[in-house]
Amino acid sequence: MAECPVRKEIDEDRAAVLLGISPAQLRKLCEQSGLRHGETGDARQPRSFTYEELYWICRKVARPAV
Repeated sequence: MAECPVRKEIDEDRAAVLLGISPAQLRKLCEQSGLRHGETGDARQPRSFTYEELYWICRKVARPAV
């Protein structure tokens, strides 16, 4: 059985599904937090995320508002 390669980065749509939010909500969170945009830094380009970035977003979203 062949092994599937492990992705180091995932695209915006997959990231949104993993986080349980819409891509629009993910884009809004990125803009609010200053998280990078795509490879070139262009806001119109699709973004890709590392698992570390997704973890950071999860912690930011899960943190209760004080």
